Amino acid sequence: MELMENNHYRHRRRSVHGEGTILKPRLSQDTPPAKTRYILITSQKIPIMRIPAFFATLFIIAMVIGTGCTGEARPSSGGEVLQEAVTGIDDELTEVRVSMGESARVLGETGLTSTTGKEAVRQAMLNHPYAESTLVVTKDSIVVMAVPDDYAGTVGSDISSHLETGRSIREQVPLVSEVFPLAEGYAGVAQSYPIFGEDGEYLGFASIAYRPDTLIGRVVAPLVDGTPYEIRVIQTDGRVIYDMVPEEIGKNLVADSAQGSPALQETFSRIAAKPSGSLEYSFEEQHVTKRVVWGTAGIDGTEWRIIVIESLDAGGVPAATG
Repeated sequence: MELMENNHYRHRRRSVHGEGTILKPRLSQDTPPAKTRYILITSQKIPIMRIPAFFATLFIIAMVIGTGCTGEARPSSGGEVLQEAVTGIDDELTEVRVSMGESARVLGETGLTSTTGKEAVRQAMLNHPYAESTLVVTKDSIVVMAVPDDYAGTVGSDISSHLETGRSIREQVPLVSEVFPLAEGYAGVAQSYPIFGEDGEYLGFASIAYRPDTLIGRVVAPLVDGTPYEIRVIQTDGRVIYDMVPEEIGKNLVADSAQGSPALQETFSRIAAKPSGSLEYSFEEQHVTKRVVWGTAGIDGTEWRIIVIESLDAGGVPAATG
């Protein structure tokens, strides 16, 4: 069947089956040439220019459905989960350092108690919503600024007794502390950045405190959701700073014999002692074997062992999850 007629043709054309007639469109003087085509459906004419839009719509719908089904690529092995976790945590720590560096720069230029400096500190905390507080401390260990205002009572305090204060003043470089108890009753970490005046004189440091489990959880929870993997993070002394079971946070799996069997202590002693590795360990009474791969995240003097754990069934294969 002849289906289309171009307006270049000057005569009437019939379908070969005689089912309908395609007429040359009536054109005005303003009608652009060679752009109108018609398709024959019985005896009616429909502009073919509408058909590409119809197929384009179908294509877009198919693409949307396809994207929704596939989603982003997920790590498919414990090693891939570990690599993404280490990279993500390091990136997050680095972003905190960058924010604190900017705060320190402004404080160095405008003064440790300046309004402009305080606004820079507030902005740094907004960049990292898990942050609890930021202190600005002089080289004499005196707190001269505290953000948010809930911590204003610390201004004027001498915090020279804090281990991290002495370390920050002595080394005068960006640092990440070990975990320490916060006044709110849970464990925290502080990232500090040195402050230098415009003449290069060391003035003190700015220190932002936050819960490490919150920072870590932002990175690792999406990686293991719906997978057979668990993630635990410990310091090199064996203290748990992140676990998918919150009650485990704060326990020391190396030093505290009450936290597990001697075999379990030995396992985590090996993990704490080496930056990376893999092993398997078993709970004989529970007939459970776990496969572990670990690596190290951390910047500016800290080392966090990132441990990816997979439970195996009695045959030594990954246990089913559902």
